[in-house]
Amino acid sequence: MQTFWEGGECANLGFGTRTKKIGFIGFKVYNVALYVEADPAKATLQLSDPSTDSVCSALLNGQFQKVLQIHMLRDVTSTQFKDGLRENLVPNLKKYGGDEHLETFMDFFSDKKIGNGSEIPLLWSAGGELSTDVFSAGFSRFTKAKPGLQIASEAFCKALFAIFLSPQSIVQDGRKKWTASAIDLVEQ
Repeated sequence: MQTFWEGGECANLGFGTRTKKIGFIGFKVYNVALYVEADPAKATLQLSDPSTDSVCSALLNGQFQKVLQIHMLRDVTSTQFKDGLRENLVPNLKKYGGDEHLETFMDFFSDKKIGNGSEIPLLWSAGGELSTDVFSAGFSRFTKAKPGLQIASEAFCKALFAIFLSPQSIVQDGRKKWTASAIDLVEQ
């Protein structure tokens, strides 16, 4: 269980790894863990269909706090980080809306040092607000953290989280783990 700057205790549903291919070589860029606020998720998730697509859709659409915590596995420039997110976020913004927040989100990362071990929690509150920041390697006191960016847009949150939870996810291995763990959480 993990507690962040907002909400109650969150259950870690596991992580997936983002890899990027350059030529024939694949590089691990970051791990991304999915947390859900345990009690509200347990009470509201309806998982009649145990397929990965169905469970991940329920996680994406559930009205409970969710956190994607990115743990960097290598040093990247802020431009590389932003470009990677933008490439996958823009198509989702066209589908879900929230594109008026894209530049605010991207600009936030412009002056951030994103190195090996950095932690980037993306917290989507039950009220539809995204909050985030970049924390240096080894940081773990998220209950006392103050997010540097907040965006009040359910649509933007959904577009961002769909990068990881949709059938077109950039971390397919994560989707499988999150499905199994969500089923376990509900059955407890």
